[in-house]
Amino acid sequence: MSDFRVLQDISLILRQILFEGMNGTEELGNRFTSHSNISLDSPAALDESNGAASSQVLLSLYLYQVLPDPHLNNRPLTANGSGQQHYPPLSLHLSYLLTPMSTSAEENLLIMGRSLQVLAAYPVRGANFLDSLLRPARPEMRITLNPLNLEEVTRLWNTFNRPYRLSACYEVHGVSIDSLRHPVEEEPVETSLVDVHQIMAEGGRSR
Repeated sequence: MSDFRVLQDISLILRQILFEGMNGTEELGNRFTSHSNISLDSPAALDESNGAASSQVLLSLYLYQVLPDPHLNNRPLTANGSGQQHYPPLSLHLSYLLTPMSTSAEENLLIMGRSLQVLAAYPVRGANFLDSLLRPARPEMRITLNPLNLEEVTRLWNTFNRPYRLSACYEVHGVSIDSLRHPVEEEPVETSLVDVHQIMAEGGRSR
């Protein structure tokens, strides 16, 4: 089942993918030596913090918006063959902001380029924790680059009350959280109706 931990699980998987991609390069491998180099905090929160932990952060992977999937959230109850009908899961779209946080502008360009390359190589990702009562047997999430226009990007950074920084937005689709509502018991079939018709052949003879 896909439960409330799915948002955390997806964020950690994305961080792991990015860390392995950064750590596996000659240019960035000696900089990305720990998962703590990639933070799930917003770039604004990292800017405000002056601690040692924030100074080690080279990349922010921030979940900034969670939206319902309008096409999948109108589904009716579904029977699972056990005499019960289950309420559909809550289907979601997740929006992430990816922001290089190095103090070096040149290094930020390397980090962004490698991030784009790595995430493009993993557009579809399967995971057992994405499983839901009403999903296919092989659940998967889809990661896509979301090209925001200048107005949308400006509005997003204005919410942080911070000047714009080099960043990219990604969307994750295929996320669902199973309903906590109790299944509905299906009513047993007490009577069956069989409609029988006699077919008459030409000449009035029955077949």
